[in-house]
Order: sequence, then C-alpha cells, then structure tokens
Amino acid sequence: MQVWIVEYIYDDAGAVRINTTNVRAENYETARKYAAENAPAADFVMSLHPQSDEQFLGRTVIQAHEMTGKIVSNLPDPDLEDEDDGSE
Repeated sequence: MQVWIVEYIYDDAGAVRINTTNVRAENYETARKYAAENAPAADFVMSLHPQSDEQFLGRTVIQAHEMTGKIVSNLPDPDLEDEDDGSE
C-alpha cells in the first residue's frame, strides 16, 4: 500500500475551495478512481501524486490562488537554487 496525496480545487456556490486528503491504494489507477468517486463536488480539478518527503506543502493551494487572481506571490521556488546568493 502506498499513500497518495489528493488535492481538489472546486466551486462551492461561487467560491473557489481547495481540499487536500490522503488515499491509501496499491497503485495510481486505484487511487485516482477512489479520489474521483469521493470528490467534494460534482465539478472539480484534481491533482494526485504519491506522498514524498520532498513535497512542498501548499504548492497547489498557492498555484490555485494565483490562477484565480486571489494572490500573486514572487516567492522563490524552493526547488530552485538561489543563483545569486551573494557569496564568492
């Protein structure tokens, strides 16, 4: 069994909602099927990926808010190294 992270983005009476949950399943297809059948709304967008120690929690939430114009962030991507760190 593997733990899968499911992130839903959906409309709730005109408001954009984001829900994150975990699914335990043998493989991607089983996890996807379960996640789709148990979605919080009839219309949704879903992200599904295996749980990892290298995850940046909140990345999907931040991207969803940027896409809807609710926030604009110029924060550096934690996956990219700072090329100009000032050290020589």
